[in-house]
Amino acid sequence: KKQRTLVFSVAGATRRRAAPSRPVRGCHRAFLHHPQACGFVVRRLSLFQTNRRKGPMAMEMRARESVGMSEDLTRAISPYATALHDAFLHSHCSSCFRKLPSQPPYAMSCMLCCSVQYCCSDCLSSDREMHSSSGECCFFADHLKKASPSYITEGTSDVRASLRLLYFLEMHGLVSSDSINRSSRIGGLSTIGIREILEVGGEVAERILKGSMLMSSARKMRTQTSVVFSNGLTIEIVTLWVVMINSVEVQIGDGWDLGIAVYGPSFSWFNHSCFPNASFRFVLAPPNEDSVSDKSEYRAVPASKGVAQDAWHAWQFEEGSAHALGKYGPRVVVRCIKPINKGDEVCITYIDLLQTREARHSDLWSKYKFICSCERCTASPESYVDFILNCDFRNLSSPENAFISRGIEDFDDILQQAISEYSLGDDPKACCTMIESLLSENLMGDLQQVELSRKRHILHPLHHICLRAYMTLASAYRFRALESDTDGFKGENSAVSFKMTKAAVAYSFLLAGATHHLFLSERSFMTPLAHFLLSAGRSMLGFVECVKGERRKNVSQAKFSFASCSASSGTRDSMQYHQFRSTCEEFGKRMLSLSLQCWPFLVQSSPCLEKIKNPIDFSWLGTAIFQSLHLSVVDSANLSCTDGLEIFTEEQKGCILSLAICCITFCEYLANICYGPQHYLANHAKDLLEGINLAQ
Repeated sequence: KKQRTLVFSVAGATRRRAAPSRPVRGCHRAFLHHPQACGFVVRRLSLFQTNRRKGPMAMEMRARESVGMSEDLTRAISPYATALHDAFLHSHCSSCFRKLPSQPPYAMSCMLCCSVQYCCSDCLSSDREMHSSSGECCFFADHLKKASPSYITEGTSDVRASLRLLYFLEMHGLVSSDSINRSSRIGGLSTIGIREILEVGGEVAERILKGSMLMSSARKMRTQTSVVFSNGLTIEIVTLWVVMINSVEVQIGDGWDLGIAVYGPSFSWFNHSCFPNASFRFVLAPPNEDSVSDKSEYRAVPASKGVAQDAWHAWQFEEGSAHALGKYGPRVVVRCIKPINKGDEVCITYIDLLQTREARHSDLWSKYKFICSCERCTASPESYVDFILNCDFRNLSSPENAFISRGIEDFDDILQQAISEYSLGDDPKACCTMIESLLSENLMGDLQQVELSRKRHILHPLHHICLRAYMTLASAYRFRALESDTDGFKGENSAVSFKMTKAAVAYSFLLAGATHHLFLSERSFMTPLAHFLLSAGRSMLGFVECVKGERRKNVSQAKFSFASCSASSGTRDSMQYHQFRSTCEEFGKRMLSLSLQCWPFLVQSSPCLEKIKNPIDFSWLGTAIFQSLHLSVVDSANLSCTDGLEIFTEEQKGCILSLAICCITFCEYLANICYGPQHYLANHAKDLLEGINLAQ
């Protein structure tokens, strides 16, 4: 199940958190459930606005100067408060979030509660006061034992982060009843919506009330700042709500959300857009750091409408404090992914972007209580990507007559049922059967006119239902291949394992190809594309290695390079946008050329996949399909030929290896732009490529 879980987080994108309809569990959330996806952002709420950025008391971050793409906009911002998820309390340091040492000197723990661990004496001493004085130690030692079993099962990171945040705000004079009552902020962080949530009731309200009682009990052993609120709210209720809508899932490595962190205005004031121009990454504080090393200025500064003085005080406090806020906690850096002019608003995304407009609005309203009015959401006619993600196959060539069938809801229910059974059960085969049956019956193909008229909805390979299906099938087939437990396709189950692994490669590459198609018309899709490219490339490398036994022979013919591939890693020396476009076109053409050679083999004997003529160029679907990779006469002829190869030839092995290297190199290039060269995604891609070089 561990392997299956890792594959589920195939996008690996950092996620923000909001008040969940169901509790956020342990170490991470599967990308299949659309956190995030590729969601990257801050959680905030506005029950009183349809466009939260134009409403009263709204905050936004604007560029202080013109910046090019691939530049950091902020210094490494230290958190106000952090908390590891329960599953990592005994494997990671509660101060710096690093993995605990397995050799001497061993980890140390709190002597009173024995529930938190530290990797070194510096981390222990730096976190001791926060752990003890906030009430977290008391919470572990006494009050957690009295909590209901159901609450413990749901996780305690929200409550523990709230205790730490409240102590931090009190110690620095950032708690004000006037600010909360008038501007609905505490320490510059939004508290809007808490009264309405409590009035409505339900699971979230119950969770808040139960958690606030545990916080109050844990804090009774220390002196508290007296803060009076209107309408019977307590400081514990308000702080817990702040954590639920402002905290972010901290992801340092591939596939794992280690815990949560709450950052101040310099990060939490970045607004959401469905066409974002920035992303962010986490960095761990350097070991034994004794002084502030990053004194760079913020290149994005706040702009406000009617925000109380206390909120500005929080911003000024954080800007002057730098890393002194949290010596070892995970830090966050905001980075632009598009050129931004001076004065333009800088936005990140709160949700998975690979959703339709209706799904995004539903997601945003359920979590943050606002309806987005960004450029993508207000476009008329709707943007190309939204049209493609949701239209019926019959409308691809006539978008003016497009309609959305209610029958799509049935498809979504079937897919979600398969995902849920796969996530919670042990039957990936049933999951594959259910989803592929859905695709076989409803995916476009050689349907007769009579059959077309009887269909309520016909899917095409770029539909959002199909994208989720590819994610699930790539994971499920990879898991089935692992279950077969063969040695390099040489055991008694070799034929089954070969088929499962090949299907996993095909679906992961198809997912990357479909996302690449969306990326051609909207560059903000480079973040999920980078993750999907790495997953596809890694699957291909494993496939070739298992079949071949080693990669050495095919490396020389597979290697290639791009002269313009080096993304700038500096904060001032940005790359040129035209250079970026040119490089991406080179990668696209290379992937297209290689896919024409090996795709027929990958889809052989798969009724669903055989309907896809090519996973990179989709012009065969209709005239409305955006096409920037123009096919040559030879390539067009190859595209029309769908005959598969019966055996895995040396030429096919070399082609798939070349395609794997192309995908991984493209991933590294995009990861450098989105996150910087030190991000785990770029490092994983670099390690894979270096491993291939060493095999020569």
